[in-house]
Amino acid sequence: MQEVIVKILTRTNLEDYIAGAAILGCGGGGNVDHAMEMLNDALGKGHAFKLADLSELPDDEVISILGWVGGGVPKDVMERVAPYYEKLPERKLQMISGLKKASAGLSEYLGKQLYSYLATETGPENGILPMYLAAIEGKVCVDADCCGRSKPELGLSLTNVAGIPIAPFCMVTPFDETLIVKNTVDDQRGEDISRYIAIASGGRVCVARCPATVAVYRKAAAPNQVTRCIRIGEAVRMALTQGKDPVVALVKQANAKKLFQGTVTSLEIEGRGGFNWGNWNIVGTGEFRGHTFKVWFKNENLLSWLDGEPSVVCPDLICIVDNKTGEGLSNFVPSGEHAGKEVAVLGVKAVPAWKTKRGLEIFNPRHFGYDIDYREW
Repeated sequence: MQEVIVKILTRTNLEDYIAGAAILGCGGGGNVDHAMEMLNDALGKGHAFKLADLSELPDDEVISILGWVGGGVPKDVMERVAPYYEKLPERKLQMISGLKKASAGLSEYLGKQLYSYLATETGPENGILPMYLAAIEGKVCVDADCCGRSKPELGLSLTNVAGIPIAPFCMVTPFDETLIVKNTVDDQRGEDISRYIAIASGGRVCVARCPATVAVYRKAAAPNQVTRCIRIGEAVRMALTQGKDPVVALVKQANAKKLFQGTVTSLEIEGRGGFNWGNWNIVGTGEFRGHTFKVWFKNENLLSWLDGEPSVVCPDLICIVDNKTGEGLSNFVPSGEHAGKEVAVLGVKAVPAWKTKRGLEIFNPRHFGYDIDYREW
């Protein structure tokens, strides 16, 4: 059996990962506090996070994407499912159950145990989720994810670029209801099915999907993305410790471009259709005084305008951070939450696979209904 070289991640490594993933998560990717809950639970029970490079894993072992799908839902939906939520065990136990059942359900359908799991995206909670289950099951954590950023839809995945089918996949609702989808027309249909189940479940459903061998996944993942986030989080932490500017450190480590700096005048958020939709409106300060910047998001930041003209757009990353701390700011907060905050907006290049012909056919502004062409910057 092939020996896999692993690195045991320390608590500091993992906290740095969460911080870095919150930045590259572009406002989405889950909740930092929930990520910390998983981290504390696993480490508190003595489980080890053993990180391995995708290139080191055995070619013929099967791995899959594992994560939660969902977002905002209307008030009437939440009221309808509220009685079911009242019967649930504490959140941590319910979350563990969902992850385990999604993995077990897919494994049972395939007739083969999954070797490990990949994150659907870069993000604090959705990035930690597969590592957390791997840790408590004694499996290796894979140093990669399937987007290189966060994204609002399952089909916006490097697996789609590479041609790995989304199905079969296993869904587990917060109420431990398990569903197997044997096949779909395409990734968008798989997205629609899982999104509607998430909406009917109050906004969340756990999904294990896209099973394939390690050899196939080497062409369908952003490699070393866990290590990348750790280094970004570490750079911000060290800058703060040394009394230096965390945004300067972040720009250097992430190879980012500072697009704007200013004060948030408004943050408009609407939960609808299993997503959080909205806009950041920012007025410039310092070198950007006299200018305005707008960012539109569907769960994640996707398009931006400087003084009304298109600026950086998807698939490239638009990261909004606290100008004083370098903290990645979330779009999953009450409307108006960040108003008055001093922020920096950074642009980061998407991983190369998104810039291919197939990648840009899948992930571009027109996918979201905007008559804007992607352009390099």
